[in-house]
Amino acid sequence: DSDIPHHTKVTESVLEHATLIELELTKEFESAPGRISLTFNGWSSAIMVAYIGVTAHYI
Repeated sequence: DSDIPHHTKVTESVLEHATLIELELTKEFESAPGRISLTFNGWSSAIMVAYIGVTAHYI
């Protein structure tokens, strides 16, 4: 049982990782030559689990 992290530790780790990715993406977008377009797609599964997809396009 000691190998399985507590759910609060997993949550904390995921949020920290998401923050780092957000910072990296912000830097990438700011340095991109030209404009960036974002597309969003939302849907739910048969058991009503919600999902959202985000895609960034730039040339």
